[in-house]
Amino acid sequence: MQSKLFFLLFLMLACMFTNPKHSAAQSNVFIENAERAEGVIIDGENVRKLLGSVVLRTEEMTMLADSAYQFIDRNRIHAFNIQIETEDETIWADTLFYNTLIDFSQFRGRVIIESATNTVFSEMVDVSTPLDLAVFQSPVRFEDETGALLAESGIYYQDADSAIFRGNVQLSDTTQYLEADSLFMNRSKDLYELHSRVYADDFDQKVTFSGNYLYADSTGYRLLTGNDAWLMEVNESETDTTHLLAKKIELQETDSSSLMDAYQQVRVWSPEFSAIADTVNYDDAKELFTLKGNPIVWQKNIQLTGPYIEATLDDSDIRFLKSHPRPIAVQEDTATGRLNQMTGDTLHAYFDAGDLDSLVVFENSEIIFHQKNDAGEPDGLMEMMAAGSSTMLFENGEFDYFKAITNIDGTYIPENEGGADRTLDNFQWNPDLKPKRPRIQTPRLPEIPRDPFFELPPRYVQYIKEREEDSGDSRINN
Repeated sequence: MQSKLFFLLFLMLACMFTNPKHSAAQSNVFIENAERAEGVIIDGENVRKLLGSVVLRTEEMTMLADSAYQFIDRNRIHAFNIQIETEDETIWADTLFYNTLIDFSQFRGRVIIESATNTVFSEMVDVSTPLDLAVFQSPVRFEDETGALLAESGIYYQDADSAIFRGNVQLSDTTQYLEADSLFMNRSKDLYELHSRVYADDFDQKVTFSGNYLYADSTGYRLLTGNDAWLMEVNESETDTTHLLAKKIELQETDSSSLMDAYQQVRVWSPEFSAIADTVNYDDAKELFTLKGNPIVWQKNIQLTGPYIEATLDDSDIRFLKSHPRPIAVQEDTATGRLNQMTGDTLHAYFDAGDLDSLVVFENSEIIFHQKNDAGEPDGLMEMMAAGSSTMLFENGEFDYFKAITNIDGTYIPENEGGADRTLDNFQWNPDLKPKRPRIQTPRLPEIPRDPFFELPPRYVQYIKEREEDSGDSRINN
């Protein structure tokens, strides 16, 4: 997609079939070959015809054609089965219609434009030289040594080095796959905007996106929006995935870091934990999630609720949780279904190999923990308050015992006195809000074909054959 799109060619074509009395002065066009030339009347128009093995040349280009017709009275040229060679591009087409007055060219049939960097395939290409504009009115394919772009139509603005492609747009190279209903791109600024039914797969970063709109630029910044904008990241060991859904997702990637910000109805899901919040920030280098705006984090049978939550990971496993002010942690006993609770001004949760190891609250701590007898049955509860810190310790993720340091006030409620539903003042338990595993999004469009969508024209096939023979001879000589 780095071709200059051959606009110089059309400036030269403007003078190609001028009056012979003036042709040398205007363009120095030489008719090197034509089996015959004749003047005829077609539908009442004066037409000059060059027929059979036509070769036309200027200082900048050479055109081969089976035939070429000049409609003298309306500044129009028709050429058939053409091959045009310039310093930068070679162009093939079944038909060329050219308006010499307004410098407007229409390539039709099997159109191929080849430059040093890429090749373009389409069946309808219009070029306006004064406007520096190329229009692809039928499906277009750009390809180079790394990948290909497909779309149902497109417009290229040379002066701005920008293009718009519409209809089932696909872009694939060695680093990424993108698809959308439309694509705006500025090559010189390395800027891309994809609109509607966006899907993107970043092979290097092992990240997959989907949404209604995707913006990406050369700084490593990406913006993804949609009713359920979706991001999936595979961890380094490729054994786990993290899903994120939100109305708006921003990514900023550099050589040393990757930052992610998500806003509005944010949901996070992984096999090890899940969360909801109004805002989520993630620092990949630190493996740190920061959740704000009514956040809730679930890890196995634990729910942590607080105004501000930090979750530190270790290759997708939660290693440490921190929350303040006045958060509450609730753990459901897997045997009895009772809810152990812990709150304080600040809470720290420590994990070992994915299991909760300890909960520590600092200042004004309150705890409710349910006891079990030797048979594992409910056996009352303890409610405790302390002015300082308190700690709940766990064994294999299940509550084991607690300890507190200063100003402790505790109450035991026997099982027969009905304390099963007792809760702390800021109690929250919302398993119905816990995100479920999202459906993995996949491309809706079929894989980009290896070959163009039409049979290659004979002149192009011969060109490829000769190039391969030349390349083979060069290898033999070396």
